[in-house]
Amino acid sequence: MRATEKELLCIMNSRATMGRHKAALLLPVLLAVAMLPLGSAVFTEEEILSFTMTDASLEGHSRSLLQATTTATTGSSSTSAASALPQLPSTPEEHCPLARGTWCGPYYQQTPTPRPPPKRGNKSCPNNCSGVGQCHYDHGICYCPIGFGGPDCSTPRKRPCWRMGPDKRDEGWHNHTDWSHSRCAGICDDSNSMCYCPPETKYGRKEAPPGSPPGTPPVQVGRPMYWCQPSTDKDGTPVKWGAVKYEDLFGPGGWCNADVPKFLCPCRIDGRIGALCNIPVEQFCPNQCSGRGECDQGFCRCHAGWYGSDCSRRRAGASMEETLPDYLGPKPWLAAAVTPPVAAEDPPRTAPQRKRPYVYVYDVKPEYSSDILQYRIERVNCKYRQWELGNNSVWITYNAYAVEPLLQELFLTSEHRTFDPEEADYFFVPIMWACLFDVYGWNPIPRWPADVHGPRPYGASVMQLRTAQWLNATFPWFSRRGGRDHIWLTATDEGACSVFKDVWPGIFLTHWGRTDFPHLPNSQYHADYYAAPIKHVEHDGEWLDQTSRAHPCFDPKKDLVIPAFKRPEHYKRSPYMGAPQYERSIFLFFRGDLRIAPGQDPECKYSRCIRQTLYNMSREGNWREKYNVWFGDTRNVPGDYSELLAKSVFCLVLPGDGWSPRLEDAVLHGCIPVIIMDDVQVVFESILDVTAFSIRIAQKDLAKVVDIVQAVPEGQIRIMQNNLAKVWYRFRYLGLKMADADAAAVVSEHRATNGGLLRPNPGAQYAASRVDDAFSTLMQWLYARIPDIQGKL
Repeated sequence: MRATEKELLCIMNSRATMGRHKAALLLPVLLAVAMLPLGSAVFTEEEILSFTMTDASLEGHSRSLLQATTTATTGSSSTSAASALPQLPSTPEEHCPLARGTWCGPYYQQTPTPRPPPKRGNKSCPNNCSGVGQCHYDHGICYCPIGFGGPDCSTPRKRPCWRMGPDKRDEGWHNHTDWSHSRCAGICDDSNSMCYCPPETKYGRKEAPPGSPPGTPPVQVGRPMYWCQPSTDKDGTPVKWGAVKYEDLFGPGGWCNADVPKFLCPCRIDGRIGALCNIPVEQFCPNQCSGRGECDQGFCRCHAGWYGSDCSRRRAGASMEETLPDYLGPKPWLAAAVTPPVAAEDPPRTAPQRKRPYVYVYDVKPEYSSDILQYRIERVNCKYRQWELGNNSVWITYNAYAVEPLLQELFLTSEHRTFDPEEADYFFVPIMWACLFDVYGWNPIPRWPADVHGPRPYGASVMQLRTAQWLNATFPWFSRRGGRDHIWLTATDEGACSVFKDVWPGIFLTHWGRTDFPHLPNSQYHADYYAAPIKHVEHDGEWLDQTSRAHPCFDPKKDLVIPAFKRPEHYKRSPYMGAPQYERSIFLFFRGDLRIAPGQDPECKYSRCIRQTLYNMSREGNWREKYNVWFGDTRNVPGDYSELLAKSVFCLVLPGDGWSPRLEDAVLHGCIPVIIMDDVQVVFESILDVTAFSIRIAQKDLAKVVDIVQAVPEGQIRIMQNNLAKVWYRFRYLGLKMADADAAAVVSEHRATNGGLLRPNPGAQYAASRVDDAFSTLMQWLYARIPDIQGKL
């Protein structure tokens, strides 16, 4: 067997786009290939060059295809007329089918007003933030990247590797036997706790010379040693916290010394790809710094004259001469991911007239925002997209909490954003709540309080409390209305169950609409058990008394359950996207995680034991053959997920550790949701008449599920299906460059199989339209709530 560089590179790149669990399954395969005898991994510079050229060609082809699909989606006027699609709504009433209450219409009844020029700040920062930080010219505050802190970013702020000594090396391989994600057998980058080959090796990390200006990049980045810890020392003495042969790392043919190493460490940090982790690509930042800055692992270093967490702000006094963003200049590939921020236009062009609500997006202190992104070691964490070979922007295969980076970008680029906090109706606080769940516990930093390693909801909740305290101490707007006009996103499994009561008056966007009180965790994952008692002086005693014992997880009067994010490709077989309408040949459908492996969930806590109970009942009762009920995981219900949903009449909506996106999956495919989770509101249940297109079954009636669903009359089924077509589009997000292009590509594909016309299926007029999507629904609801917050419109 001979493994080429191209084969190994393909393996690494495919792993990078997988979810964490799938990647873990593939790791042994990668290592098996990488550990072939020396000489079997044969490649040449010509092969690598050829592969790079091929990628460049494919990138060019993909750009041409994207342009073509956009054209096909728009179509000519005659084609659009011939398609016989229903028209999009034109009156306030037409926008509001199945709306509960009066929240929907007022948004469309308001009179737009001229958009003023964007506000610009000009307050200088101390010591110009030492040349490493970003000055926020509205307030004269330095925002510092990892490694730097203090008022002028001149104070070292480190994240040392576990058991690291003063020389950035391990304190002794045999002195401590404990393993940690951040324990390093090479040299540590103590700004983010990343491990690299030591500088005495050929491919070791070599820092900038002493005396270099702060922030100077290393002379040589070095090959990473993350997940590569030796099983022995040089003399063969076992090292209890490692698993890789010493020679495979440090020998002449090892990872750190050989041009063609016989062993490959994984390349998992953002910004580097390839089997040798030597191909630089763009890194992920919010909206890629609007094309006005350089991205450093999630921290935007803005070009001169620009500022803000996304570099969308222009400093007062800076030259008014038009300068092109990088995606129209030296980095054209950024165009695929950058959505131009409407609020930054001067003069306004895209939306010269604007509607309320006006939303101010805070630049949150890096400790609670960009630090968390910069501390990521796993490049697939905390984002919905990433950069691959040729700087091609691609989707992350799976990120359960993808709505966090997505919603941040939607707020940053929205026409509802204002740069003037004094006119703001609402304030969005973009902390990295969900991202912290991926980072927490890999290193003692970040933790709040620093000496407590509690469950993940504890760490996130204390971070959020710290953020609110910082806002209150730094700006006047949090205390103005007691935080009631501040918007927080808690996208993790059990949402806002654990937030502190000092923050609770705010507006919480969540996927978990649990309303019962008192409450205890549903999660079977010990790291997410938010009922663990913890006392500490920094939160004045027992935290439970100030969090989960003080309020429910969700208050429908002030909070909103919003959809999880699904890229349009996820529901490409849906009739709403113009796909051929399948016969609804599956009566009742569910496919998902069951946690039934021995020892996986012995107490049957996952999904409140609903999934497991129904699975066992379906097997024992032979439901598939008797009732046409398809229930299981991918092993016993294989096939294209979108197609299966599009072929189903009813789809079960069951909890997981907390929320699960099964409601979204059902609605986006026109499948009638069957909801089984007591005291939990589903997406938009507080503002839409969900009963008009779904049925709900009590948990106590699990044994009657098939009977109850079978009893639904055919006429009622048709009514619910018709109602789904009236609201499905509110359960998906568009409005960002990649999402819009994805929808356009799906629609173009369906046009191509139907003579250039989109099939006039009910609801298909919204297939590639942003009208009344999930973010627009949020804005409409927020507008209607302004009198509740301010007492008047």
